Amino acid sequence: MEVFSSLATIIGLIYNFKSDRKSASDDEYQEFVNWLSDKRHKSVIEELHSNQLLGLSIKGLLQQNHDLVLSKLNHLDESLLQLASGIEGFHEIASAINPNAEMSDQAMTILRNLVESQGSFILESKTLSGTDYRVYDGDRRSLGITEYRFVDDDFNLLCSLGLLMLDFNGSGSRMFRVTRSAVKYIAQVDER
Repeated sequence: MEVFSSLATIIGLIYNFKSDRKSASDDEYQEFVNWLSDKRHKSVIEELHSNQLLGLSIKGLLQQNHDLVLSKLNHLDESLLQLASGIEGFHEIASAINPNAEMSDQAMTILRNLVESQGSFILESKTLSGTDYRVYDGDRRSLGITEYRFVDDDFNLLCSLGLLMLDFNGSGSRMFRVTRSAVKYIAQVDER
């Protein structure tokens, strides 16, 4: 199994398993394996038996509170929809599933400009005339922010998706650091 496809498969199967059940049993992991067998997912069972770390990780997840696990899975689903909304071919699917889960054009522009500038972070500076955002360690291009009232929403989304990492400088100003995931995501979005 490829890493990404097996992650998507495992997460989807855990979601289906937990959604089918109203409460947890004493041995959720064994119940999950039995459920996989009933649903004829032999290759997944083989992967669980051959990859001890995967099996232990799933066992740990399944031992958590039922509602908490479903909440985490729903958050992951929402994040995946937002990421997919920026990729051609998946945009339409993501919009059909949840039209409100789209990443804004401004969020994409901010991320793309940071990545393409080769900058390492964006610094937020509060001044008497307003708030300014600048790319550092790159070509210092404009971020293309046009909807200032939604900029916090866009930065929060980019951070929650792991595309930016929130940090603070010595003065307490917010810094948004680029991540490897951001660079990979923009490269994937730009593949056509």
